[in-house]
Formats: sequence, structure tokens, C-alpha cells
Amino acid sequence: MAKRTPPAKIDGKTSSAQSKSVRQPFASLGVPTYRAFWVSLLASYCAMQMNIVARGYLAFTLTHSAVALGEVSLARGISMLTLSPLAGVVADRVDKRKLLVTTQACLMLTAIVTAALIHFHVIQFWHLLVVSLIEGGVFTFNAPTRQSVLPQLVPPENLGNAIALNASTRNLTRIVGPSLAGILIGLPTIGTSGSFDGVAICYCLASVLIFRLDLQPNESPVAAPTTTRRPVGLQEMTSGFRYILNDQRLLLLVVLGFVPVLLGNPYQALLPVFQQRVLHIGPEGLGLLYAAAGVGGVLGTLLVAAIADHPKKAILQLGFGIFYAIGLVLFALVHDFAADLFFLGIVGLAGDGYSTLNSTMLMLNTDRAWYGRVMSIYMMNWSLMPLATMPLGALSDLIGAPSTEAGAGLIILAIVASVAIFYPNWRKLGETNPGLGQATVGGTA
Repeated sequence: MAKRTPPAKIDGKTSSAQSKSVRQPFASLGVPTYRAFWVSLLASYCAMQMNIVARGYLAFTLTHSAVALGEVSLARGISMLTLSPLAGVVADRVDKRKLLVTTQACLMLTAIVTAALIHFHVIQFWHLLVVSLIEGGVFTFNAPTRQSVLPQLVPPENLGNAIALNASTRNLTRIVGPSLAGILIGLPTIGTSGSFDGVAICYCLASVLIFRLDLQPNESPVAAPTTTRRPVGLQEMTSGFRYILNDQRLLLLVVLGFVPVLLGNPYQALLPVFQQRVLHIGPEGLGLLYAAAGVGGVLGTLLVAAIADHPKKAILQLGFGIFYAIGLVLFALVHDFAADLFFLGIVGLAGDGYSTLNSTMLMLNTDRAWYGRVMSIYMMNWSLMPLATMPLGALSDLIGAPSTEAGAGLIILAIVASVAIFYPNWRKLGETNPGLGQATVGGTA
């Protein structure tokens, strides 16, 4: 593997693009194509957040078991974990616009089918397992493509800012989506089936907006694998793993990205348990719990968007990780609805600030021709979170959700603090300058 280009400086100072990003957190929205893409993300993420709430509420209502929430997440995670290596190669090869439109349309159909099953009063728990399995497979192709398409939408100096704005979009919909789902579920004339109808409408809108995009060719210093037409073999599917394993920095970034996902983020799937067993509130209150985390997430990702090119990104990330763990412990142990809304806001702010900085550093240290495969492996954390939800759900039934989540938060705190103490070289990783730190690598593309 060839050496990577060191971070660039101009006249002993950081580049003007860096200072500009600090002053303009919405810089990427000045690019018309990205702005249209960002609006499509609003619709897509809103559908996803509504689906999370409606699916969790439906599963718990049908079974009255926290383990059932884990089983639904497990079905989604299995297909995501299995298909991730293939999805990365496909994302690097095919027309990203067409792939995004196709996946959004498929997600729309799964929502329509779920709504119909509820409407005709034939919905059963195993239906949710099948739908979750399909959704996981479709989402596996959607997520890395959505992230790896960014270099075709914004100039290199705006890449970190665009990554952060993508995350802020997700968090903005975490405010609107769950609240809307909770309101629709609570309305007798609409109910859970109407919530899934709303999911389908949002995915339809996202498909139309993406279909109208005019993407620029993805210029890369490495021969782009999208031009390759040979069949996808095992060697290509594992090439992303080899690429990451050969770079200690990328490997550590991927591992650190998995830590909160495996231990902390399953709290989202367990919120219906807190709603009914701990806080004793209705579905509207459940929507507010999700929304509180979304408000914090918006603030966290907008903060990262404003400092996307800060040279101390690694230190900032570890700080976010510590606050995330502390917020999770306080949420788990304080059984007051108003206080828990505040603590979930802290969890959302710190957690999404942490993950957004992690994603930014990962892409800034990855060659453009490998974006799809690296991001598909990194986004396997979306599949690992559902896999982790099932044992945590079982543990919640055994010892209670508060004790389970408090213990998870303490473990995260210990891991993040250990990295800060025992790996001082980690602090230098965030110094890569966007658009200037891309390297040329050898190997199979």
C-alpha cells in the first residue's frame, strides 16, 4: 500500500477551506445538486424514523416482550450483515442514482405491505420478522451508496461538511418522524396502519427527488471500479476488509465506530420498554422520547458541520464519547419523564457528534475509489446494532431495562477513556485535510 499524503498547510497555517468551513456550517447546501439530495434525505430519513417507532410499537403491542423487539431487529441485522460485502462492491460499480431510486422504491413497498396487513387485521408477529429481513437487505445497498455518492455532489473541500449535514438531516427527522408516528398511532381513525402509510409516502417522495438528480462523474486518483464489468467474486467482496486491515488508522476508526453502536444505540429499540414499564406514558410520550434524542442529535451534527475541518477532530470525538456514555447512564437511572427527555438530548448530541466525526475521519483517510466498500463495512454497525439489541432485550427482561442500559453506558465510558489514555497517537488522526489527504493505493479494485 502506498503512503498517504500528509495533511497540507499553506504558509504554516491551515487551509482557507478549513477556516471557511468553521464559519459556514451549511456551506454544502450552496451546491444545488447537494441541496436537492439533502431534501431527498429529509424524506427518506423521516420515513426511516417513523418506521422505527411504528415497528417497535407494533412488535411490543403484539407480544408484550422486550425480546420480541430484539428479534425484529435481529431479522433486519442478519440480512444487513450478510449482504454488506456485496453491497459495497455494487455501490462502487453501478450508477448510484439508479441504485438509490431502486432501494427507496423497495422500502416503500415494504411499508405498503405492512400497512395493508394491519388494515385487514391479519398482521402477525412473524410478518414483522419477514418484512424486517427484507428491509435490512434493501437498506444494506442504500446506506453505503448514499454516503459514497457525496464526492459526486460536493467539491473535496466540502466533503466533511456534507457528511455532517447528512447526519444532521437524520437527526432533524428524529425530531419530526417519531413525533409524527406517535401522533398517528394515537389517532383512532389512523392508527398504526396510517403510520406505515406515511412511511410509504415519504419513501415515494425521496425516490422522485433522487431520480431527478444529475450526478457528476466520480473523478478519482485510482482507476474507478465502477468501470469494471467482471462478475463479483469472493476476492472483490473481501477486498474492502483487506484494505482496512492494512491501515491501522482505518481499522481503529471502524472499531471505535462499532463501540457505541453495539452497546449504547440499542437504547432506541428499548424505548418502548421504558415507555410502558418505567415511565408509564402513552405512545405520544414515546414519540417525544425519540424526538428528544433527535433534537440533541441535530445540535451535535450541526456543531460538527461547523468544525468539520478542525485539526483536533480525534480529541473532540473522544470527548463526545465520554459525554454520550454519561448521558446514557443518567437516562437509565433517573426515572422522571422531563429529566429523561433532557438526558436523551445529551445522548443524542454527544452520540451523533461522536459518530459523525468518526465517519468524517474515516472518509478523509480513505481513497475515493474505495468509498463504497469501506463505508459498507463501516455501516455494518447498522446490522450489528440489531444483533446487539436481542441480548440486551433479553437482559432487560431479566434484570430490567434501566440496569441494562446503565451497565452499557459504563462499559462505553471505560472503552473511550482507555483509548484517550493509552493511545496518545490517536489525537493526530483528525489532522487529515479534506481533498488533500487522499492517497493512491494498490490492490484489487
